[in-house]
Amino acid sequence: MSTNHDTELRFKKIPFNFRGGSMPALGFGTLFPDLVVTRSAVTNALRVGFRHFDCAERYLNEHEVGEALQGEIAAGAVAREDVFITTKLWNTNHRPERVGPAFDASCERGASQFLAG
Repeated sequence: MSTNHDTELRFKKIPFNFRGGSMPALGFGTLFPDLVVTRSAVTNALRVGFRHFDCAERYLNEHEVGEALQGEIAAGAVAREDVFITTKLWNTNHRPERVGPAFDASCERGASQFLAG
């Protein structure tokens, strides 16, 4: 069953309280055990309208998520500025001195080209 609420939520953005900007309200989770499925699922999610992708260091597929995103951006299917990525650090990386290096490692593993763009 589809309602106007479904459509409104699909395109809803949540505004930030600091420095402006916003993020899509709905995120696409990227926990897939198969790396080929990861690439395919992320590509298909982009094609049907998802713009927020929820990743994690622990999923061990950041490279494949980044490849799928970069491929669709390079093809002109989506603009870089329309995509929002969130990620989670593994529990051992929550100490303040470990956050920066863990974030940098996530960028290097997966989406370094994507994030730099």
